[in-house]
Amino acid sequence: MLFGVDVVDVARVTRAMSYSGPAYTRHVTSPAERDLHPDPGLATAATVAVKECLVKAIGGRPPGFSWHDFEARGEAPLPGAEWADPLLAAAVPEVEAATRVSMTERCAYTVFGASGSAALARLTERSADPGDGVAVVGMARWGFRGDLIVALAILTTTSRGALRCP
Repeated sequence: MLFGVDVVDVARVTRAMSYSGPAYTRHVTSPAERDLHPDPGLATAATVAVKECLVKAIGGRPPGFSWHDFEARGEAPLPGAEWADPLLAAAVPEVEAATRVSMTERCAYTVFGASGSAALARLTERSADPGDGVAVVGMARWGFRGDLIVALAILTTTSRGALRCP
């Protein structure tokens, strides 16, 4: 498993949104992620924080990186990765104590594209073959206090078949 932590200044993200207009938000978020909070600035900043955690967990932005390599899939852990949520929850109190930010929000993610290949290579310590039946999934927790968002994420592998919808 891989962990990442990130802290984001909401004002910095809202400045980028003001400067670039809707293009910035489309660049870093999916439509579902824009609904993470009723305030568009907080929703975008939360998405940036979580995705930066995921980027840190995989060891940086690989060649071919896209913000859309990470897709929010809802609050529940993804099939085959249910154990990741309790592990992440166990790490939250220490991060909350260090930052004084309550991490009340959560979301599951699938990771694909260049980031998925890079994560799979780190997780399995071998060359990533997208056809090998293994997928990369993550769980993230985050919260905010004032203009500060703190996020924590964990990445692991699961079978690609477990991600299919019934």
